[in-house]
Amino acid sequence: MGDMFQNATPLARGSTLGDQATTALRGQILNGDWPVGTMLPAETALSQTLTVSRSVIREAVSRLKAEGLLESHQGRGVFVASNRPKSGFAIDSRDVDSRRKLAQILELRLGIEIEAAAIAAQRRSQADLDSINRAVEEFAAVQRFDPGRVRDGVDADMAFHRAICVATQNEYYLGLFNYLGASLHEVIEAGRLRSAQRGGDSREAAAEHHTIAAAIKAQDGMAARKLMRRHLALSRDRLLGHLWGAEDGE
Repeated sequence: MGDMFQNATPLARGSTLGDQATTALRGQILNGDWPVGTMLPAETALSQTLTVSRSVIREAVSRLKAEGLLESHQGRGVFVASNRPKSGFAIDSRDVDSRRKLAQILELRLGIEIEAAAIAAQRRSQADLDSINRAVEEFAAVQRFDPGRVRDGVDADMAFHRAICVATQNEYYLGLFNYLGASLHEVIEAGRLRSAQRGGDSREAAAEHHTIAAAIKAQDGMAARKLMRRHLALSRDRLLGHLWGAEDGE
């Protein structure tokens, strides 16, 4: 594994860990070191080679799936799907450094996930409910026993929202979530870190997750839509407040 990235694109200074990991993995594909059809090394091996956490690797893989370079084969792993990235819609990693642009990205997220919750309530399977409930419990457990595990909390939070998108049975909801989630993961983590330092408000978020999951279980699409709208609006306000306070500039 030591020479796995010997021909990779150099990492950009000052970029986030997610950017750096994405650049490294993308470089392996575009340089031809990982041809189409190649199965990626295990998440643990990649995290050790790049000296980043597994959550950063997951973020990078999600970005590259959104670019059309990678695809998952259930029960087998992640494979190189193409060596030509899709062109079109994109969020620059630097956009989340602007309050105005981050607010717009979060508004976009509301538009996607509110309706996803309503659709999930109508289409969810028992397996979907199990995944949603597991994520609810994991997030609540982090807040209850060790609120200082910020990264684990963000991972569990993202797992909850991802499970709801999976329950829509619409691959494009999941694809959009993976793309937005990869763009937002680190800034949400930064906001949660400040929240933890000030006493935290993740217990409220955990309670909100519980009520959304209950509405989806009851197949109440109207309630799921309403509860998700409230949850994401509160989450947006909490995040912007922790990062910028009352400021309203760039």
